[in-house]
Amino acid sequence: MIAARRHIVGTKVVAVIAAGAVIASACTSSSSGVQSERADQSTVSETGDVQADDVLGNTGTLEWSSCSDAGNTAVSLECATLKAPLDYDDPNGKQINIAVARSAAVGPAADRVGSLVFNPGGPGGSGIDSLGFIPLTMSPEILQRFDLVSFDPRGVGASTALTCDNDLDDQVTLLADGDDIGWQELVDDTAAQLDTCTAETNALATHVGTNNAARDLDLLRAALGDDGLSYVGYSYGTRLGATYAELFPDNVRALVLDAAVKPTRDSAELDREQGAGFDRALENFAAACDADTDCVLQEIGPTLEVIDALEIEIAEVGSFPTEDPDRVLTPGELNLGIAAALYSKESWPFLASALFTAAIEQDGSLLQVLGDSLVGRQSDGTYDNSQVANSFINCADDAARPNADEQRILATEAADMSTYFADLLRASTGCLGIEAATDPLVIGPAAGSAPIVVIGNTGDPATPYEWSRELADSLDAAVLYTVEAEGHTAYGIIDCVQADIDAYLIGLTVPVDGSTCSDNTDADFFIPEGDGEIDQLIAFFDCARDAGAGLPDISVADILSDPTLEKVLDSIDITDPAVVMAFGVCQEFIPGL
Repeated sequence: MIAARRHIVGTKVVAVIAAGAVIASACTSSSSGVQSERADQSTVSETGDVQADDVLGNTGTLEWSSCSDAGNTAVSLECATLKAPLDYDDPNGKQINIAVARSAAVGPAADRVGSLVFNPGGPGGSGIDSLGFIPLTMSPEILQRFDLVSFDPRGVGASTALTCDNDLDDQVTLLADGDDIGWQELVDDTAAQLDTCTAETNALATHVGTNNAARDLDLLRAALGDDGLSYVGYSYGTRLGATYAELFPDNVRALVLDAAVKPTRDSAELDREQGAGFDRALENFAAACDADTDCVLQEIGPTLEVIDALEIEIAEVGSFPTEDPDRVLTPGELNLGIAAALYSKESWPFLASALFTAAIEQDGSLLQVLGDSLVGRQSDGTYDNSQVANSFINCADDAARPNADEQRILATEAADMSTYFADLLRASTGCLGIEAATDPLVIGPAAGSAPIVVIGNTGDPATPYEWSRELADSLDAAVLYTVEAEGHTAYGIIDCVQADIDAYLIGLTVPVDGSTCSDNTDADFFIPEGDGEIDQLIAFFDCARDAGAGLPDISVADILSDPTLEKVLDSIDITDPAVVMAFGVCQEFIPGL
């Protein structure tokens, strides 16, 4: 399954511009002086599947301290470490680390509801990384009433992690129908890659499934001092939330399951159905671009014909150059870049620009950066372990272990269901070489749970809308909230859902089952050149540089590959009088922040 993880280009851009505003304000004014209220760190209650207090013992109090390597210029975080059993059948045996982060509530202590825990999806996505942006998407009411909390699930990121060689540059494979040699090379490459995994990874691998992540989540709830869990799960995070509700129905306070994964253990079934979601999203993008004079592809379109021509051209020449002299865009990375841009309507203009420059100049820079966002490439050129974790977690949930011939049939069936991404889906080796699951995913109706809200976007590429309907139908206490919208996930991104979901999280006012809202009415997916947030940020840097600040020249690709601009911002001395003067001159480019 293509990663079911939240990708928010627009949100990250807001973070960047906000970071610029922070720098500017640091030069001209004092901080607000608002004091954050810390969470009650006591442990509470017992859980249905495992008794949280028995597992926590005397280690349940989280010791918060300033994060040394989490958060960003716009959002500062506190971090802590939660201990959890490697094997819940032996709760007093070997322990692993679960890395936790928090953005503390900013309102009065008397108004605080508790903690609101987030999971960004994946599986394999870092909750701590995502928490650097989530506060920028939440309403003032949520920020005042909740500590915003997230964690890296077991096997992921800063928690006890799965470690294998994972340099993914130029490693996105397309497989043509009937390519026997290519398939065998894929099988061999998969085996070789698994041989690079550490012994610790192999010992951890069978314990990283969603059931155990849900048990860890209940330990976290107890360590945070909350009687009931308040939770927002995006994409794969809906699977984690639904599993939590099944294992611990009495401990649910409020669950928002946004962009739901279908309730099935069968990963091959998800592969077969996911291609149709990406096809639909690509066709929606193409139709919107072809109908809007502000879409740059109008100069050379129609859009789908441009893509077809590009795929033929790059297959003939082998690769396109990029701004980085050490990197090229391969045919697989072109396909991945297109898929990645469909996760957010805010990235549609970047996709149009990327396709235009690739078609006119054979420049693959923007397409490569878009694809990088889906496979966890960092600004320093390394990769996080999200793709390694994605494979192991999915396989820990799915008991099926087809052999190579059977897996090829399954991958071919998935490819046959897609018009535009068939060669990408055909190259899936599934769980070949990964040890059999010992604790397959628990699926159930979560009988006795408090009401749960499932949100589905009609134009979602990664988790088709039908999956949200199926998950809502499978849960006894769930209501379905339908959003007419393009892109993956809604809460915190799409304005029309905000008030209803805030009311549910704060006051437990459950939306009526079947509620809907629309983000597509009068939507303008392509804005005139120069009016976008990234355009404004580049103009700000250009202005400040011209005014004597000595800032580096930056491009759209630079911003998308390093959305917090840490490298640039770390190099700026905000006490330099030239910088102070230049930022003052150029504040018009960051109004209202």
